[in-house]
Formats: sequence, structure tokens, C-alpha cells
Amino acid sequence: MADKSESALDKAEDVARRILERLGSKLESKLAPSGPDALGARQISDLTTRVERAIESNLQQPEAGAARLAPNRFRVLLTYEETSSLTAEYMEAVSKELTSTVHEYINNRRYKTSGPIVVEVGRDVFAKTTLVKAEFSANAEGSSDNQAATADQPSSQSTASATIILQGPDDHEHRIALASNGSPACIGRVAGNAVRIEDPSISRIHCSLAIRGSGEVVVADLESANGTFVNDARLEANEARKLTPGDVIRLGDVAFTVAKFV
Repeated sequence: MADKSESALDKAEDVARRILERLGSKLESKLAPSGPDALGARQISDLTTRVERAIESNLQQPEAGAARLAPNRFRVLLTYEETSSLTAEYMEAVSKELTSTVHEYINNRRYKTSGPIVVEVGRDVFAKTTLVKAEFSANAEGSSDNQAATADQPSSQSTASATIILQGPDDHEHRIALASNGSPACIGRVAGNAVRIEDPSISRIHCSLAIRGSGEVVVADLESANGTFVNDARLEANEARKLTPGDVIRLGDVAFTVAKFV
């Protein structure tokens, strides 16, 4: 008899292969290359396994005899290292393919959902490993609180949001909207950042801004060449430093003043 763990591994690899084949057939080669700018079979397999685990660990039984209710919205948060070379178009395509795969998984097990199934793939620059957050939509039947949960641990933090206004060179204002249940906003030299600054002293993706559930706004350096400084104090690796109005953030040779939060 085949080992159960080996069978599960074979299944996961088969699902990953099918996802990669669909990505390859739908996207241009520049968006879905086979090199370091794309997710490999092992990474895709890990993502699908984590999402399936999130489904199984968050199933609800509305009433006796009724079909079990599965979460229908998923946020897959990859680490900075996993996504630094991925384009927004590629990540969106992965989201769509995972949505299709999760839809098939839920239907095959005859689970019910309270709304359309959606899988969103994003980035969490502070995460040390991939996170999967599963939740029920607002009109979920049999769920009185519709609380979100993660595959690895329940989420107990409240949701916070704010718009940070940075005053840059020549008094130009940059408004950055942040939410604790969303992805951090990045500042850097290339397109795709929340704030793009074309200055040779600034790295392609230089630093990130995020808001915690407590409402604190923090900044973190993303392994930039010339460092990120707050009031002339350089941020250490993996440090997230709290910001307050009046603080001066310096990226390379470019300085921003935190004007206010709204």
C-alpha cells in the first residue's frame, strides 16, 4: 500500500504542476518566466497546501445534517524575499489560478460557502514565512461574528487604518493610505511602489510603511544600499520603527518629513 504522506505529496505536486501549466499558457513569457522571477513548483505546492489547511481548520457546521461551511476569502501573504522579483501582473495571475484551484477543492468536498471564492496573493515585508488568512464573507450563514482566522494562528488584532502625509523635497506632499489588514506601502525608485522617487541614492524597493492593529505607523528598511534613517538614526535589519508627526525619514540622500496622520 502506498504511504499516505507520499500520496499527499504526489497530489500536491500534481496540483502545482497544473497551476504552473495554466500560468504558462495564459501569460506572456516576460510575466511568467521559468527563472528566478517566477514561483517554483515547490512554492506553488506549499501555497495550495497552506490554503487547504486553512479551509479544513476553519470549517463551520451551521446545523446538524447541513453541509459544512468553508471560508470563501483568502489572503496569501508572501515574504519580501519571495516576491521582490515578481511583477504585479504575475501575482494577480497566481491569485486567479489559486482561486480556481480552491473552488475545485471546496466543490469536490461538497462544502458550502457564503459568497464567491476569492484568493488574493500579496506581500508582507515583515513576515518571516508565508501566511494564509481565511475568512467568511459578511453574509456568511451560521456565523454570528464572521471573524477572520489564519491557518497558523487566530488573528486577535483589531483593524486600523490611516493616511500618512509625507512632505518631500520641494515641499511636495505624498499621501499614503495604510490598513493593518492590507499590505505595507513601499517607497523606492521603480514603478509599482506606493511612492516612486527617481534618485540614484534610493534603492529599487527601499523601505516600507505599515500600520499595526494598535494604530502605530512603522517604517522598515528593505535591505537598501544606503539605509533608512529616522531622525538621523539608522534602522537595523528587521527593525520596524514607530513614526510620529514631525519625524524625518531619510532614504539615501532624500529626506521626507512626516507631516501628519489623517
